[in-house]
Formats: sequence, structure tokens, C-alpha cells
Amino acid sequence: MKLFRNVVLSRKALWRHRTRTALALGGTAVGVAAVLAMSAIGEGAKREVVTRIGALGRNLLVVSAGPEERVPGRPVIRGATVQTLTIADRDAILQQSSLIARAAPSQDRGAQINLGDRSTTATIRGTTPDYEIIRDFPAAEGRWFTEEESRAGMRVAVIGARIRERMFEAEEAVGRTVRIGRVPFEVVGVLEAKGVSVSGGTDEDAQVVIPINTALRRVFNLDYLNLIYLEVADPALMEVAESEVAAILRDRHRLDRQNKADDFRIQNQKLVLDAELETVASFRFMITGMAAIALVVGGVGILSIMLLSVRDRCSEIGLRVATGARRRDIRTQFLVEALTLGGTGGVVGLALGLAATWVVGRFTEWSAVVTTPSVLVALLSALTVGVVFGVYPAHRAASWDPIEALRSE
Repeated sequence: MKLFRNVVLSRKALWRHRTRTALALGGTAVGVAAVLAMSAIGEGAKREVVTRIGALGRNLLVVSAGPEERVPGRPVIRGATVQTLTIADRDAILQQSSLIARAAPSQDRGAQINLGDRSTTATIRGTTPDYEIIRDFPAAEGRWFTEEESRAGMRVAVIGARIRERMFEAEEAVGRTVRIGRVPFEVVGVLEAKGVSVSGGTDEDAQVVIPINTALRRVFNLDYLNLIYLEVADPALMEVAESEVAAILRDRHRLDRQNKADDFRIQNQKLVLDAELETVASFRFMITGMAAIALVVGGVGILSIMLLSVRDRCSEIGLRVATGARRRDIRTQFLVEALTLGGTGGVVGLALGLAATWVVGRFTEWSAVVTTPSVLVALLSALTVGVVFGVYPAHRAASWDPIEALRSE
């Protein structure tokens, strides 16, 4: 009953000083809105990183050909890589490592694609059907070529969504014939749209995927690879699998015998993800700290308003104490007022934060995701600020000597 009476008295007191109350609410609301909006941006960045890196493949190790060794007196070709990575290396990894579930060799080059009088430039990628599973790159139309077609070097192709749009527009693509250089290929499927690669340098939808044997013999005239995609069976053993693959390749390339450095590189996708998430965590910590500062500023506003309220109502405090109110009742009343300011400011701040999050997601390239925990944290932060910054004014109000308080009138 006393608590209800304190709430009524607090509400009346706050209503009497509406401008002062509005200022205190505004500071808290801005702080809560900042906390919610910044948390949403941080969560959005985290999910975007996980999605983009996860889109590259599951439990993925990427073996790439290392840079070409510099030889004195020979001109250096920028970006040149060694030619020691082969399909036989892929086969050896599958045979000798029990940790690797699938392996897809890859070689790619840029080339002109022609269909009648239409043409466009695309990345031609030679690989095997395992690429679809390892990279999680299914066909949206038609199908992938089969393992038999790949081994036989058939002239079949699966085209990216961008190539389909450029070359066929609204026409049917599956079953048509396109030319890569002078070699005709039957389109058997169209890949799902995937967008730009994680590195940001390659359009995943502007590629044409063909069997690896066909690519090496008929299109590129090469006998080596630039990449091997490996899917690790157990994600907990990524580092072990990486070491095992490195040992297999060093033995095949006779690097230990010749006391040479690796002529290949292995990218562990789990380590890449961990590094990216660590960067995002630092970003979230920074922006959350900025939001917390805004919330503290709102709390200082509550402190100032409550101290003014205590000074202006000293006679009321003295009268209540003189008529039997305990100091605990006075303290509780002012704490309730501070809590009311914090709670109301929190609710207003949630509305502002949700609106700000919507604006960020709608009109910027940033991704903002509001989660239930972030809403609860923002609201609890407002209540905590109200209590923390209301303790001193409440204690000061309860410490007034009733006689001195009445004389001050």
C-alpha cells in the first residue's frame, strides 16, 4: 500500500515539473536508443560475416598454388604461381587422409562466352561435381554435370545467374549451346545467385563451371591447378586436417628432401571466421562503449533533475517527516521517481532505437538485427541508470532534518 502511495506521489511530483521531467526522459531515451541501435548494428555485422564466410563452404580448407620462386636473372611475373598442384595431388589427399570427406580440384581463367550475336566475359572454372556440395552451390535450374561426364571430359556447362541474365534474358537457358572460345558447350544447369565472393574481388554469379578434364585439355591447355577445395569431415579437427594435408603435399612435391619451403598455401576457413569474428567483437565493444557513454549522460541528467527536485521540495520532505513519515519512506519515494524516469525513458528509447534500426537497415548498406536480449539489455540499462543515479538524491532527501527543511520554506 505504501509503495502504491509512493508511486502516486512520484507521478504527481514529476507531472508538476513536466519540462524538467521531459528533459530527463529525453537524455535517458537517447542513451537507450543508442544502446539498442548500436547492438543491432553489431549483431548485424556478426551475422553478415558468418553468412558470407559460411557461403564459401562448410568445414573448408582451400589449397592454392604458391607464388613462383624468384630466380636470379629471370624477370618476375607479377601474380605468377607455381605449376606443381595437380589432380593427382587431389587424389592423393583423398586416399591418404581419413579426415578429408570431399575434394574438388579447380582451375579458372577469364574467357569470352558467345551465343549467336551475344557475348560476355566470364570466369571459366573447371572442377568436379563435388564443388557443388563443398561450396554449397546448387543449381537453380537444370542440374550439375555428373562424375561420369567430368571423367569423360564432356562439353557440358553450368552457368552463373549473372551469365544467364546477360546471355539469355527471359529465354530458356538449359539445353542451349554456348561457345567458350571456339569450343561448344551444352548448358545443363544454372547456378543459384550467390553475389560477390567473401574477398569482394570476384562475382560468383559471373562464372561458367565445366568439367575439370574438359577445362584443362580443351579450353586452357594446362595440366596443373590453381586451387583444391577440401571439405573436412569433422569441424573440430580442422587444424589437424590442415597439418595432414600439408604433410601429404610436401611429400609428393619432394620439398622435405630438397629442404624447400612450401610451394602451396592452405587457407583454413575456420581460422578466417575466427579472425573476422574477433574483429567484429572489437567493433561491437567500441560502439557499445559509445552507447554506454550516451546512457551515462542520460543518467547524469536524471541525477541533476532529482537533486533539483530534492532542493525544491525540502518543505514537503520536512512536513512528511514531521507528520510521521520515516526516512525510509522518503528514500523510497525518490527512488521510485528515479526508477520511473529511467523506465519511461527506456520505453521511449526502445521506440526510438527500433526506428533508428529500421532507418539504418532501410537506407544504408549496414545490416542491423534487433534481438530479444538486446531489447532486454537496453531496458534493464535504463532501469539501472535510474536506480544508480537516483540513490544519492534519495539519500540526500532522506537525510534532511525536518526542522531545517521546514525553515527553508
